[in-house]
Amino acid sequence: MRRVVFNGKFRAGGLNGVHRVAARLIAEVDDLLATTPAPDDPLCALIVPKGCADGLPLSAIQLIEDDQPASQAWEQLRLPRLAAGGLLVNLANLAPVAHRPKLTLLHDAQFLRGDSSYPWRQRVGYRLLTPLMARSSARVLTVSAYSADELARGGVTGKAGAEVLHNGADHILEVAPDPAALSRLGLSPRNYAVMFGSPKAYKNNAVVFAAFADGALAPLRLVVVGPPRCALEDAGLVPPTDAVFAGPCDDAALRALYEGAAVLLFPSRTEGFGLPPVEAMLCGCPVIAAPCGAVPEICGDAALYADPDDPKSWRRAITRLPREALVAAGYARAARYTWARAGRMLLSSLRELARKT
Repeated sequence: MRRVVFNGKFRAGGLNGVHRVAARLIAEVDDLLATTPAPDDPLCALIVPKGCADGLPLSAIQLIEDDQPASQAWEQLRLPRLAAGGLLVNLANLAPVAHRPKLTLLHDAQFLRGDSSYPWRQRVGYRLLTPLMARSSARVLTVSAYSADELARGGVTGKAGAEVLHNGADHILEVAPDPAALSRLGLSPRNYAVMFGSPKAYKNNAVVFAAFADGALAPLRLVVVGPPRCALEDAGLVPPTDAVFAGPCDDAALRALYEGAAVLLFPSRTEGFGLPPVEAMLCGCPVIAAPCGAVPEICGDAALYADPDDPKSWRRAITRLPREALVAAGYARAARYTWARAGRMLLSSLRELARKT
């Protein structure tokens, strides 16, 4: 039975979606090992760079802090030595090429797309390194069948392909909604729609901005979560003049916005999973989305779909929204995406690989 070692380099980065997923999966595996251990469970450790050991309490997984700081060299050269002989588990897209055996979670194939908005150096680096990381892995996981197909078509995963491990979304229900979130923004329930703002082209904010242009959907207002107006205007986008910019939101504020919204608008042209629609559904917020990427797979018929290139299609969908039916369908659909389920699936893979690799 091999030791299982989690790659903790993600702990050195800012808290983004990928890093949150990695941290949550490790926490779920730790909880399962502590509460429902198997007699032959492998020994497990999380190795983090210097200064990255705070904020992730563990019960069954040993936390090891290295005395060297995080860097690409730390991940590619030092971590394999620290994890020698173990099954190395990489949950944040990147993995040491030279280490075997390993399990690698690739969240999407966005780096293969011309409209990824990644810096060209990062895109080239991912295109060169990701196939090497994937093909030297005993198992590759990804978050949707759509992403698995994209990775295979792009020549990343080879014949073995990738197995699907859906994200959870029920973290949004673990915090109480912020009671002051709406009043701070001058909002009242059902008088606004929510959208996550992004200057990235594939996020396709432009079609929603065009749908709201010139007060076409008044008195409904558009609430943009994330970057400020100036960041979107600098990218050539034209937000509605009366749009409300909520800024970055923690889960408490986000839950309040979901629960009070008339609808979540999700116009992205490609997503590896599409977390906001599932979070919104769990909070009783109906969803209108572009039928692109993994969103139809994840949301099924619990979302209403609008043409990603046609603002009129979004206006029609918003004004004809079958709210009660979508809310009921959304609850049922989103209930399948739990972190406990994802943790059980990951631990099952780790147990299997620790025994046979």
